[in-house]
Amino acid sequence: MSTSTGTLSFAAVALGGAILTSSLTDGVASAAPEANQAAGQLTFAIPAIGGVEIGPGGVPGGSFQQTRVTARPQGKASVVFAATGLAPWFDQYAYRYVSVAWHNLSTGATGTVALRHWRRPSFPVTGYPATLPTVATARTGAGLVVAAVTVVREQYKGSSPSSIIPGLNALIVP
Repeated sequence: MSTSTGTLSFAAVALGGAILTSSLTDGVASAAPEANQAAGQLTFAIPAIGGVEIGPGGVPGGSFQQTRVTARPQGKASVVFAATGLAPWFDQYAYRYVSVAWHNLSTGATGTVALRHWRRPSFPVTGYPATLPTVATARTGAGLVVAAVTVVREQYKGSSPSSIIPGLNALIVP
């Protein structure tokens, strides 16, 4: 298989995933820009659907919650990723965050950004997720960028994904 065919196939799978994800998220098309954005400043929603929440390790709201991250192309060939609709503090959130993995299909560059998707409480909280920002900029380079959002849960043996459907989207970065 040639490199260009593999890249095209990856883009098709990612775009198909974005369409599937958007069809499962209250009818909101994840590739559609938000209405309040100025021309040339499109923001793309990338929702991820969380897993089963049971017992003492669960979070309020129950299973299969939507965690949303937006992606906005920014000058200097970058993308701003932001966790939106931050969840109110709950003790189990101290072990959770979202990971945004991106791949520039035009240049081959890849990277990840970790974001906190919950509000910090008024008292000090320790642990890796508490140190994370809710907004981060990734220097992706110009071109077609595919991003996937996964909800991650830290456990005593390390971190593991807790999403059943990762959020996927593709955007063109100038």
